[in-house]
Parts: sequence; structure tokens; C-alpha cells
Amino acid sequence: RHERHDPYVEYRAYVPPGSVARGRHLAETGGEGATVACGACHGEGLRGSALAPPLAGRSPSYQLRQLLAFRSGSGFAAMAMHPVVARLTVDDMVALAAYAATLEP
Repeated sequence: RHERHDPYVEYRAYVPPGSVARGRHLAETGGEGATVACGACHGEGLRGSALAPPLAGRSPSYQLRQLLAFRSGSGFAAMAMHPVVARLTVDDMVALAAYAATLEP
């Protein structure tokens, strides 16, 4: 189904225990200074806003790749996102991607 580009194919991503809860905490609070609350730009429920695209329900693998690209200074929104992700660890990024992927788009 993947090779036929079936839009209804479902994928499962495995993350360390506690990642979704940790991601929710980071996304909602900024993790005590590690980053900023994601909803400030990405809107309520991370469904997007005029400032930033939606994150809810997107592939966690895609989101992690984007976060890593932003931290390295590459990617479409790197200038805006680099300061946001600069202090995040890879574990933090995995947690954020896992959490966002669980949300309804």
C-alpha cells in the first residue's frame, strides 16, 4: 500500500516509554526554558496558524527530520526555528515529534 501511495495506509512509530508525555510537556510549557511553547506559533492543538504550519497528526519521522534540520541551520524555516530548537536534545525532539503525531489534525 505504501508503494501505491495509498493515502489511507497507517504507520506506527515506536518511541521510548514516556516520550509522548514528555513531548506534551515540552510543547505546552517550553520545558522550563528549553524551548518555547509550540502553540504560540503553531496554534491551538498544533493545528497551524497564520504564523506557522500545522504539526498535529504529521509523521513523527518527518517532524524529527525537520527539527534536526532546523537545529543544523538548514531547512525552509531554519532562520525562524533555529533559536527555538537550539537547546533541545535529540530525545527532546523525538518526544515533541511523538506528541504532535498523536494529535488529531
